[in-house]
Amino acid sequence: MLRPALIVSSSKAAAVSMFLLALPLASAAPPPRSPSAPRTPRVAALVREAEAALDRLDIAHARDLWAQIYDLERSTVAICQLGQLDRRLGRWVDAAGELTRCVQEMRPPATPLEQRLHDTRHADLAATRRQVAELHVFAPAAAAPVLVDGRLVDEAGRIYVEPGQHEVTAVLPDGRKARSTVQADAGKSRAVLLSPEPATLRPVASSPARPAGAPAQPTAPQAPWLFYAGSAASGAFLVSGIVLHIVASLEDSALQTEMCKPRSVGNPKLLEDLHAIEVQQHISTAALVAGTALGAATLVVALLPNGAQIRARRAGAEVHFSW
Repeated sequence: MLRPALIVSSSKAAAVSMFLLALPLASAAPPPRSPSAPRTPRVAALVREAEAALDRLDIAHARDLWAQIYDLERSTVAICQLGQLDRRLGRWVDAAGELTRCVQEMRPPATPLEQRLHDTRHADLAATRRQVAELHVFAPAAAAPVLVDGRLVDEAGRIYVEPGQHEVTAVLPDGRKARSTVQADAGKSRAVLLSPEPATLRPVASSPARPAGAPAQPTAPQAPWLFYAGSAASGAFLVSGIVLHIVASLEDSALQTEMCKPRSVGNPKLLEDLHAIEVQQHISTAALVAGTALGAATLVVALLPNGAQIRARRAGAEVHFSW
């Protein structure tokens, strides 16, 4: 009975000893990668070069190498390493964003070592956030992209910036901008509400102001064809009246000369010619009156402004304008 008990005790002691010896090696090992495809030869070479740069304390070169690795494989290990290196370089804004993604992408811890690494990453993120300011941007619907001091940011919810004054801008679908200026303090969070610019109204061309008492400007004729037709008809009546009047005057002179002869007394034909001449004179007078009246009416109707009304009165005519 004693020998089995000694065997069990020695096996337990050996297991404890192996666990204690493995702790320093585990703490020095790089953070475990999430299950993914095997590394390509290019990525593996970059990882070895980055580890060698860290051994030489060449932090800037190691950071550039891990940025190349992240561009190739987009792994949680790469983003966590970038956050740590940017923190050591004092690039607090980049480190805050990278460590935030690192914590979000880390799988839940399954072992004490993973738990310790998990707690370390959260502590690093908390220490980094005390060096930067945090903005929570509330932009209007469909406003994109969001710019901070002219720099494009990936997300409009939580944005890390350096302490100080910043201008946050977003572009609306109609081209207007929504902007706000905010003062951010280190270790504090600020809500930023973007207010859109007012929509610009299209200017409406207004007629020039007319001084009081100034005469109204004449408007264009209502219908050009009306003016032309009335002018042509008036001219036709006037020409006809003038021609008839000249012809009647010549015939009347000749008839008066013929009637002065002694043999023409009581001649019925001369009386008929005299009556015809009188009719021509009446027609010519009527044509002249009609042409003059038609021309005047054409001018009045064509040149009066729109909405003018002519009302007949007992003593004349009244012109009424309405707008």
